[in-house]
Amino acid sequence: MKATEPRLTRAVVEWTGWGTAPVPVRDDARVIARFGATAGPALVKAARRLEADYTGCSAEFRTRHPELGVDAVEALAWANAHDTL
Repeated sequence: MKATEPRLTRAVVEWTGWGTAPVPVRDDARVIARFGATAGPALVKAARRLEADYTGCSAEFRTRHPELGVDAVEALAWANAHDTL
C-alpha cells in the first residue's frame, strides 16, 4: 500500500475549493500560490488527473488511490456531486 501523500491531498482540497468555497472552483492559481511555481503545476496536473479518474464511488476511488487522504476524496466527491446538480 502506498503511503498517504499529504501535499497531494492538500492540493486537491485547495484546487476544488472544498471547505472554503460555496461551489467547486478548480482553481489552478490557488494551488500554485500555496505550493509555489515549482511544485504547484505538477500538483495541479495530478489534481486534474485524479478528478478525471473519479467515477462517483468514493470507496472504489480510495482503493485505486490509497495515496490520497480522506479530505481529497471528500473534496472530489463534493465537486462531482455538485456537477450533477
